[in-house]
Amino acid sequence: MEICHLDRPVSDQERAERLFAGDLLIYRNIPAMSELVSYSDKHLREALDGRDPTTAQQHFSREAFIERTGKVQTAFRTSEAPKTMFFRALKACGVDLNETYYDHFPMRVVPYSDQHQGALRAAIGHHRDTWGSNIQSQINWWAPLYPLEEERTIAFYPRYWDRYLANNTSTWSFDDYLATRKRTPIERQVNYPSAPHPTEAVDEFDVVKVVLQPGDILNFSSAHLHASVVNITNATRFSVEMRTINRQDLRLGREAPNQDNAAATPMYSWFRSILDKSPLVV
Repeated sequence: MEICHLDRPVSDQERAERLFAGDLLIYRNIPAMSELVSYSDKHLREALDGRDPTTAQQHFSREAFIERTGKVQTAFRTSEAPKTMFFRALKACGVDLNETYYDHFPMRVVPYSDQHQGALRAAIGHHRDTWGSNIQSQINWWAPLYPLEEERTIAFYPRYWDRYLANNTSTWSFDDYLATRKRTPIERQVNYPSAPHPTEAVDEFDVVKVVLQPGDILNFSSAHLHASVVNITNATRFSVEMRTINRQDLRLGREAPNQDNAAATPMYSWFRSILDKSPLVV
């Protein structure tokens, strides 16, 4: 696995060749991403009484912090403005928006200390995103909203790029997750995993903790085993993420290897066109 820092856009073909060989790409100092960082910071500060969002949780109860940041997350998810900025950032990275489909665009909040953990905000454990979607051509985009450090970022496990890891993909059901979530009150932990997970311990020996700057975007194959680093700092982590599929990657069979996914149904229905929101039809 090579971490490539880029100051230029790359074509969809070059991107696919690098990502599906296991490399990580970091596009540096993207103006539209910097615009999104400023937009997000403004709305977070408004919700947190003007406080620095990375340290504001110390001034609020667990419930108040989750409620305030949760409202920003909901507004972020349902507004077109953040997505539009990020689509411009993807275009600056060389993405052909005519050929690209996306699933959703959440803001993630990972508080420090256990007392502030809440639904959809805790650190995400070891996983491959392809375990859930079953689409080996899928790629991930991930970007921080504030400066990172090694104990407050995203981690990769390169030895598992071509290595089997026992997991529950043969039994996990997205429909069961949705049904359980529907029965669960807002802001309470859903008693069903939101995605498949390993069923054996992950070897942490060669973990790679990637640190990039606000305005940068990390791009990687969804087949990479990765996880949120458990936040043991004194600052909350805020980030955004998106998963995309390039139609030509599907047509030409450009994809990452499948080492251990036992599921069989590709979730193409999750994805829609960036340009006209039409569903991905294969």
